[in-house]
Amino acid sequence: MIHVRPFRAWRPVPHLAHLVGSRSFLQYSAAEIKARLEGNPYTFLHVIHADHERAGSSRSEHFDAVRDKFMEFTERGILQREEQPVFYAYAQTAAAFSSLGIIGVVDVGDYEEGRIKVHEHTLANREELFTDYLQHTGINAEPVLLAMPDDDAIEAELARAAEGTPLFDFTTTDQVRHRYWRMDDAVVQQRLQEQFSRLPALYIADGHHRCASSALLARRTKAAPGTPGAGFMALIVPERQLHIFNYDRTVSGLNGLSPAKFMDALKRIGPVRELPGGASHPTAGNVQFLVDGSWHELRFLPPISDRPVEALDAERLGSQVLGPVLGLGDMRTEPRLHFVPGTAGVQALEHAVATGRADAAFHLRAVSFAQLRAVADSGGCMPPKSTWIEPKLRSGLTIYSLEDA
Repeated sequence: MIHVRPFRAWRPVPHLAHLVGSRSFLQYSAAEIKARLEGNPYTFLHVIHADHERAGSSRSEHFDAVRDKFMEFTERGILQREEQPVFYAYAQTAAAFSSLGIIGVVDVGDYEEGRIKVHEHTLANREELFTDYLQHTGINAEPVLLAMPDDDAIEAELARAAEGTPLFDFTTTDQVRHRYWRMDDAVVQQRLQEQFSRLPALYIADGHHRCASSALLARRTKAAPGTPGAGFMALIVPERQLHIFNYDRTVSGLNGLSPAKFMDALKRIGPVRELPGGASHPTAGNVQFLVDGSWHELRFLPPISDRPVEALDAERLGSQVLGPVLGLGDMRTEPRLHFVPGTAGVQALEHAVATGRADAAFHLRAVSFAQLRAVADSGGCMPPKSTWIEPKLRSGLTIYSLEDA
């Protein structure tokens, strides 16, 4: 049984929404942050990067500054509060995909009791960091991305909402269109909550640490089920509208091997063939790799184990090539290893090798949702950066208050 409820969001006034929404400040370079802060007085970066001019502030001081800047945005009327709890239908449209989902609040009890399925391990220090952030700021400004099994009834409700006039409708500079519709009808809200209650599980697509930190905060504050402190904001997208792209790898250094010796080592793992036409779309059980200016394909032998994670090409690449052949350690922290979103194309891999920033590149097939679900259902953990998932969400467009309903 999944517990999803509407909430009284803080959100931008409609005519400023296109200026308020931002990516995480960690996704911008220092120069980009400076330009956006100087050029846009409404960007949510002013909130999440609130003390950018004050060096040496402690974690608590920074989080308190975020809270102060958020309150300033509300006092200036940049953000306003919904008078009643609402759901939002949210559509994101780009050249390569389109998604329509629902934004609401999910109970942390569903996460704690295993109905919100995970496929990644979290790091304790990051859980603590995010928990402190939530406790100091009192706000959750970016939804967790959850996938749900396809459900005709819920999707029909969303489609009906999307026939109305949007609250927000704007296109960002990355050529992605964002549309939001308020779903404030009490009968529709009740129907949606009942429909969600019949779902056995939801799956985290992006936001493992945000889920874990929300659960940790609820335990720390002893928040009662159904109260603001016992929930987290989420965008829930039907499985068929979740778009999973591949995540490629580049590696610096061949662990002392010449390109020829590296090739010999791979031939001892499985059949290798040259790709004279260059990289294409890898099939399951294969990885395409670029070394010494030429593309080749390695076919992995069938896994010995029937564990779902063993069927992932990223897992086999790590356990059979990156570790034993190239000498890489912890894939989460290895400085010689770099991850490249598949949306960048193989050209990004070729450029990295041609310019000497990498000595080898690996092009992987995208993980399917069925594989993601199988790993999560089995209690397994995917290798780091196994998926690049769309839609990608922006901060500051819907904000969940942890302090009151």
